[in-house]
Amino acid sequence: MTARNLLSACVALLAVMPAAAMAQSAGDFYKSKGEMSIIISSAPGGSYDVYGRMVTRYMSKYIPGNPTIVSNNMPGAGGMRAANYLYSVAPKDGTVISIMDRGIVTAPLLYGEESKAQFEATKFNWLGSAVIEMGMGAVSLKAPATTLEEMKKTEVVFGASGPETDPAMYARLFNKLYGTKIKVIAAYPGQTETLLAVEKGELHGLFLSGWSGAGRAYVKDKVARGEWKVFVQMTSRKDEEHLDAPSVFEVIPGDQNKQILTLLFERQILGRPFVAPPGVPADRIALLRDAFKKALEDKALLAEADKQKYAISPVFGDEAQEIVGRIYATSGETIEATRSLLKAAQ
Repeated sequence: MTARNLLSACVALLAVMPAAAMAQSAGDFYKSKGEMSIIISSAPGGSYDVYGRMVTRYMSKYIPGNPTIVSNNMPGAGGMRAANYLYSVAPKDGTVISIMDRGIVTAPLLYGEESKAQFEATKFNWLGSAVIEMGMGAVSLKAPATTLEEMKKTEVVFGASGPETDPAMYARLFNKLYGTKIKVIAAYPGQTETLLAVEKGELHGLFLSGWSGAGRAYVKDKVARGEWKVFVQMTSRKDEEHLDAPSVFEVIPGDQNKQILTLLFERQILGRPFVAPPGVPADRIALLRDAFKKALEDKALLAEADKQKYAISPVFGDEAQEIVGRIYATSGETIEATRSLLKAAQ
């Protein structure tokens, strides 16, 4: 080999070496990490907190190297703070994931320039959801009005954790389309604190955006004691234990309204969504989705969830990503009608 050929070979080898050094598999990457983190978009103690900690504890079993997944609660603006952080600030290497308030998923779509969202929902990497949800309206029987018809005549005060969350949006929906007088105080850290505020008499009731965790058990106990009632179901699929409470689809008529309701409640399928930031390498997302799926199928997790009375009805990564894409493919006419409705009702 001539000196010239030898030099060319060395140059070619040097060009390949950096790429080879960077060609680290997803498995090897996670084996080199002793710790990951999950951002929980609510205060400690609520359903999102419980699902986030429980699911990631089992996910660790199925991630190479079994890294410890540390929980970091980041409440604020009904989950918007955590979503914005995950999108713009969190590392994009697959070491940080989040359990997101599903109401935040459609905030940019529904509120446009008025939204505090600093993200594009379709660019998040959706890992899946631990449960398919339905919403419920619950009110203390000490409230001045306990049915939707009564709420047309008498003001009631409900609580929420932020103005762009589902509980706040549900109130505006009924105020505009049904004529109720529901005032919302959007200043509570989470559902747990809102429930306690109703118990103390600070609030008359609330809309629960989920019906699978501690909130469900709490309300069911209050209903059984004859202290509270469920007055409406925010779903097309009614809970058979509360058939006396109408569905929002039964209460609010009109084809245009039905399209709006479909847009608003499609995301119920994403009951407790787990997401990773945009920009994470595809092989790491595939690994995280696989770990999420195996965790939700783990018999020990299912037994733990059953013991704590937390429902498990999972949606997995590809389907979750498709749902978000479908939501954002809604016609401009329906989006504008929905935005107009929510803006006018504020």
